[in-house]
Amino acid sequence: MILTITPNPALDYTVRVDAFELGRRAKYRDPRIDPAGKGINVARMVRRLGEPTLAIGFAAGATGDLLRQGLDREGVPHEFVSVDGLTRINVTLLTGPEGSATHVHGPGQPVSDADVRRLLDRVSASLGRARMAVLSGSFPPGLPPSFVADLVARARQGGVRSIIDTEGALLAAAVDAKADLVKPNLIEAGEYLGRELKTVDDAVAAAREITARGAGAAVLTMRGEGAVGVSRGRAWHVRAPREEVVRAIGAGDSFAAGLAVGLMRGDDLSDALRLAAAAGTATALHSGTGLGTPEEVAKLRERTVVREISG
Repeated sequence: MILTITPNPALDYTVRVDAFELGRRAKYRDPRIDPAGKGINVARMVRRLGEPTLAIGFAAGATGDLLRQGLDREGVPHEFVSVDGLTRINVTLLTGPEGSATHVHGPGQPVSDADVRRLLDRVSASLGRARMAVLSGSFPPGLPPSFVADLVARARQGGVRSIIDTEGALLAAAVDAKADLVKPNLIEAGEYLGRELKTVDDAVAAAREITARGAGAAVLTMRGEGAVGVSRGRAWHVRAPREEVVRAIGAGDSFAAGLAVGLMRGDDLSDALRLAAAAGTATALHSGTGLGTPEEVAKLRERTVVREISG
C-alpha cells in the first residue's frame, strides 16, 4: 500500500469565465469541485494506476466533509484527523479559449500541538500496512517543519520508504532527515541550493548535490523538459512525448504517484521515472483539476524516453 500524508488538503473549485476583470461582476459556468492538496492528488492517481492507497491528513468542518465525500466517490480510502474550522477551498478561474488558469489558494486551517500529535499517531498506526509513504505539499499554520523528520524516522523504523515532495524549509528538513527520495521541481531545488537552475545539466548537478547532502535519491521535475533523477551515483533524464499540454497544475502530483507506484512494484529508478513521466503528462492533458486516465498513462509510457547521463 502507498500511504499519502497531506497535512494541508483542500477542495479545488474550478469555474470557467468568458471574461474577467477585477472589480467587475462576472458570470461563470462549468463548475467543478474536486478533492485536492498535493498528497490527495497522489492518492487519487495511485488508485487510478491500480495500487492500494490510503490518504491521511487533516479535515475540518463542512468542507472537510465534502473532501471525504469526494474521495469516497473515487474509491480512495482515507483516515482524516478532524480539526476545528474549515478545510480550505482553492479557486481556479479558467479564461479564454486556451483555458488559461488563475489560481487563488488559501493558507489552510491552523492546527494545534494536540492535532499534530494525533496526526503522527494516525500515521504510525497506518505504516504497518504500507510499503511507501508520500508526504506532499504545504503545511498549515501550526505544523512545524520538524514533522518531516518525525515522519521520515517513523517510516524508516517501520521499513517503509519515504518520498517527500515539499519546498523551502520542509525540503531542507527532508534532506537533513535523509528521506529515501525527495522530489522538488527545478525552481524549488534552486531556492534550496541558493542558485538558479535552467538546464538539464543544472538539474543533474543539483540532484547530485541534494543526494550528497543526505537524501537517498533526488528527482527534479522540469515541466516541458521532463525530469532528472539521481540515485546511488547514477543519473537519468526522462521525457514523455510532447503532447498538447493544457495545464501543469496537478501534473507533478501525478508524477509523484507514478514514481511511488513504480518503486513499490520493484522497478529501479529509471523505470519508475518512465511511469512517473507518463502519469504526469496524462494529467497535463486535462483542463481544470482533472487527472489522467490509466489508458492515457499506458499509451504515453510506451513512448516515454529515459536515457542515462554519464559523468
